[in-house]
Amino acid sequence: MKFSLFLSLFILSIAYTHSIWGDTIIEHSKKHGYRFLVDGEPFIVKGVAGDRYLKELKAFGGNTMRTWSIEAQGEEFLDEAHSLGIKVIAGIWVEHARHGYDYSDRSFVKKQRRQVEAVVKKYKDHPAILAWGLGNEVELRLSDEDAEAMWEEMNELALIVKKADPDHPIMSSVAGFNQEKIDMLQNYFPELDIIGANAYGFAPRVGILLKEYGWEKPYMITEFGPIGHWEEGVRKSEWGAPIEETSHEKAKRYRDAQVAAMEEDSEYCLGTFPFYWGNKQETTSTWFGMFLPGGEHLEAVDIMSYSWNKKYPENRVPEIVSLDSKAKLNTVNKRSIQTAKVEVLDHEKDELTYHWVLMDESQEKTVGGDFEKTPTSYPKLILSISGSSVDFKAPRKKGAYRLFVYVKDTNNGAATANFPFYVD
Repeated sequence: MKFSLFLSLFILSIAYTHSIWGDTIIEHSKKHGYRFLVDGEPFIVKGVAGDRYLKELKAFGGNTMRTWSIEAQGEEFLDEAHSLGIKVIAGIWVEHARHGYDYSDRSFVKKQRRQVEAVVKKYKDHPAILAWGLGNEVELRLSDEDAEAMWEEMNELALIVKKADPDHPIMSSVAGFNQEKIDMLQNYFPELDIIGANAYGFAPRVGILLKEYGWEKPYMITEFGPIGHWEEGVRKSEWGAPIEETSHEKAKRYRDAQVAAMEEDSEYCLGTFPFYWGNKQETTSTWFGMFLPGGEHLEAVDIMSYSWNKKYPENRVPEIVSLDSKAKLNTVNKRSIQTAKVEVLDHEKDELTYHWVLMDESQEKTVGGDFEKTPTSYPKLILSISGSSVDFKAPRKKGAYRLFVYVKDTNNGAATANFPFYVD
């Protein structure tokens, strides 16, 4: 009898231990508000949106990465994350109707449901998984009727995910929101555990607005950083080129959104994911990246590190104070010789190097972060560099162009700025 009782308790103990291995629970209390419990312990997200630079994330004090499609990264990525103590909100890609996928096609819908289930079953037991990121901006550019149908299908997909893996919550990211979108989510997507807001210019107000619109579940800011090139607050040149902020000006936006979410609204916010922990071409080659292609990090990384650690990295990146030129935001003559000068502050007075690039203005009109081809550059038009100044020649072809400056220190830190100009 004693042996039988002991055996029963032992089996229950094993079952219980197994059931909580890697489990993520969303707990709510009056004292803490909403928070994650991982394996029974509180987990505070210190996150980024990306799919690489895991070692750098660890070095700067982060602990979570949000991806868009875990199938694109695979198990090796999850293994590396786990070895570094980094959790992953694993993206499950859901196809967009705007890309030509027909949600009235039942064979496509069934196929995607099987694919979603297969992804969850493949990775659900990996200890790096914190939660599922089901879809990203699937409602973008849909009519109200089509958006309702999409959210209904997202709810079906969420049910499939929860059946396959009841141990990790579901977050879905939306392309901004208003009262109408929040009402749709609550009516047609009740299985959603966490709303992810991709928010740029209005990122510091996400929590305030969600409360105004009646959202009572937790939220995350799943993309934020510079003001979006599509937003009304972006200044433009006379010929319509958006004016990009310097890396120093952008860093202030990262800071403001992070403080608003994690310090002023921590009761409802489960975490933030600045965009983009890497580099990409979108309107320009520097608009959203927190790194340069060579791996140098920008001031947004320093700002996030300060938020996570309550102190800056030992060596801070350069800060661009100003970038001046008579060509800036102006029209110049073909083949005319122009000059530009950048003023930079470096806290440790590191030795700085300057790299200048003259490019065509991007003419691509993509949305939602879709792939863009990097515009043509003209290295032969950079005539001479003297310290922080450059002489360059205007192209011979009429049109819109942009001059970039990259300032790098000796500690893998960098700063960027650019301005558009027009050749007539």
